[in-house]
Amino acid sequence: MTHVDSHPQRLKVGRSGPWSAALPMLPAVFMVAPLVIVALLFIVYPLVKLGIDSFTGGSGGFSNYSAVFQSAAIRNSLVSTLLMSAVVTVLCLLLGGSLAWSLSKPGNKILKTLLWTAVLLPFWMGVVVKTYAWAVLLANNGLINSFFMRIGLIDEPMTLLYTPMAVVLGMTYTMLPYAVLAMYPTMAGFDKELLNSASVLGSSNTGAMYRVWLPLVRPGLVAGGAIVFAISIGFYITPVLLGGAQTPFMATVIGDDIFAYFNYPRAAASSVILLVIALTVLIATLKTVGVKALKGGLEK
Repeated sequence: MTHVDSHPQRLKVGRSGPWSAALPMLPAVFMVAPLVIVALLFIVYPLVKLGIDSFTGGSGGFSNYSAVFQSAAIRNSLVSTLLMSAVVTVLCLLLGGSLAWSLSKPGNKILKTLLWTAVLLPFWMGVVVKTYAWAVLLANNGLINSFFMRIGLIDEPMTLLYTPMAVVLGMTYTMLPYAVLAMYPTMAGFDKELLNSASVLGSSNTGAMYRVWLPLVRPGLVAGGAIVFAISIGFYITPVLLGGAQTPFMATVIGDDIFAYFNYPRAAASSVILLVIALTVLIATLKTVGVKALKGGLEK
């Protein structure tokens, strides 16, 4: 008797050969096109237009840049911006490095949860809310002055608000999460046994951290510092609310040129100067560390 297969013949569906994640050219172009269009419209075009306006507006040429550097107020604001951004960068590297290292080590889960909450909390609040919180703390009748007066350390309120220190504190609080998140992958990828090996070979704790730990986590430190500094030089709200007229930032001066003095060409030139400084820092970072080392450190 001939056996009859009751199941219909099943067709093999799909292409032959090994599977590949690479898309054909046409679908890949269609998927990337919206992102490219958005980048061209909202990033490339405004930057190109800004550069053109800085040379063509007003008297044209380099006259707008000359006007920037001839203004004592703008020169002072530029120096103030760079110095305070550098201080914020150093503080974020010190505090953020300590936090990232603590979070990367095994330990109490409750403590690590609290640390992560403290690190990410600034991301959950708007810039105005964070800045006003510091204004409340640093005011003459704020929590800090009230505490010191209550315990008898001071007789009258200290001037904490509208000072460079207030601006540095507010900016550091805002930028600290960026530093921690930039350095954490490198810290987490570091093999902690290397420090034990260095100690066994006779190295001190300080020597092991300097000779073993620092070279291996350097890409994350440099990346975190570059990110913090590049963003810090463009701060606007925090210097206005916590520093006032005593602590002018370049972003404040640019805003005054646009909305108060209607000097858009000089504002465009000032903006290009800030952009060039930020790009110089990022390029110097890539040159110092190297693209492969920086990419490898961030992907660990």
